[in-house]
Amino acid sequence: MSDSPADGSSRPLPGAADDPFRRLVVVLHEPQDLVNVALVIRGMMNMGLRHLRVVNPDEEMDPYRLTGIAHGSDELVEAAEVHDSLEEALSDCTHVVGTSARRRSVKQQWREPGEAAPEIVARTGGGNVAVVFGREDKGLSNDDLDRCHELLNIPTNPEKTSLNLSHAALIVFYELRQAVREEQGVPERDLSPKPTHQVPRATAEQLESLFEVWEDALDELGMFSGIDPGPKMTSFRSIFQRAELDEREVRLLKASAYEILHYARRERARLRGEIEGDDAGEEE
Repeated sequence: MSDSPADGSSRPLPGAADDPFRRLVVVLHEPQDLVNVALVIRGMMNMGLRHLRVVNPDEEMDPYRLTGIAHGSDELVEAAEVHDSLEEALSDCTHVVGTSARRRSVKQQWREPGEAAPEIVARTGGGNVAVVFGREDKGLSNDDLDRCHELLNIPTNPEKTSLNLSHAALIVFYELRQAVREEQGVPERDLSPKPTHQVPRATAEQLESLFEVWEDALDELGMFSGIDPGPKMTSFRSIFQRAELDEREVRLLKASAYEILHYARRERARLRGEIEGDDAGEEE
């Protein structure tokens, strides 16, 4: 965690000018709760943003507490700056985007994050772009909003417009990341299925063995009582064949069928024993 430079100017951001994530600056103005700051940091890490500036926080920016909540954020927390004024934090930014749920009567450009994100990202080509979030209890003041070139408003339930600081920040960060993805692409998570050991497909012989024990199990349950099992078994055959079962799945289904058979036979034996016991009692 670093303080602002002694001369009051903000530090130039490191990194290539063609990387929007290195030109986007997240500014938290007078945050009240260190937990919310940590959660914003977590959202920044999730979405790839790297630069945080905090203005007059109510609590000391304790790196130990921050990294304890936002695990793995040591590098981002170490690089974060603490400033005495919003003017100071924005001094090197060529474009300033404010966030607020409160509309004003003065003429000022308001947009939703998804609509504004592509242009915000494009503006990073000309310099640092700040996205400013206000206090948890009352947001940005009118004077703060006057410093912004445009304002973002997240569409919410009109009866409940106020969002938690970290929730609002994550929505904005997500839209910015989506815009960067569309503009130039970014490394993404591999969402393909997890590789597993390839189990061979079941053979026709294995399927016939399954169908045989499956029919026995259903018959034991009384499903075919008084009727021809053929039509129902044709449906079961169709279901299993469409599933393109592998050998492991066939073994699992056969084991289930055998368990049904064993349970049904044990239950029949138990009932038979009770009946025989009752009959013996009556004879005595």
